[in-house]
Amino acid sequence: MNEQKLSFSGFFSIVLKRLWIVIIFTIGAVAASGYISYQVIEPTYESKVDIVVAGKQTTESPILTSHIDDSLKLISTYQDIMISPYILKDAQNRLQKDGHTISFDEKDVTVSNTQDSQVIELRVEYSNATEAALIANAIATSFDQKVQHIMSLDEKNSKVLNKGTVNQDPIFPQPMLIMGITLVLALIFSMWLTFAIHRLKEQK
Repeated sequence: MNEQKLSFSGFFSIVLKRLWIVIIFTIGAVAASGYISYQVIEPTYESKVDIVVAGKQTTESPILTSHIDDSLKLISTYQDIMISPYILKDAQNRLQKDGHTISFDEKDVTVSNTQDSQVIELRVEYSNATEAALIANAIATSFDQKVQHIMSLDEKNSKVLNKGTVNQDPIFPQPMLIMGITLVLALIFSMWLTFAIHRLKEQK
């Protein structure tokens, strides 16, 4: 135990002798990661829209398990329709008519739902926060207006629950997280570096 304490004590005394290396290397690494995160990497923003799929209801029994089951069976179909070229092209045309020159495709759009949930979550990830919201709302509107015709339904069985909002906090990169991880790694590496320099000088 005493040898272990002496070993730790000796290690930190070595580090303290060359503390300037630790400080300069750590500050430099954190500054570099911050610069890359804020200035080099293009940020990605996200906007979400929720759409509920409801089975046909009757006045005698407005909420039946069979109706919910029917809705759940439609979820996968509606997810495919939502990101189909037909809907995406219509959404693109809507944006152009509104004066927005925005280019996007299927890779920018993700649709998902929680198991046994009748709600589909439409997520758009884009390099501009405002445009991400515009794309999400355009797709949701196109789907809402076209799905009844596509499915040959007498009545529409889906509803847009909310509009996509502008979120100025990027989902990627996360500069503070990156800088925090860099700080820890830089401290570890710089302390190891000071110890390695000390050992090399001792061997000469």
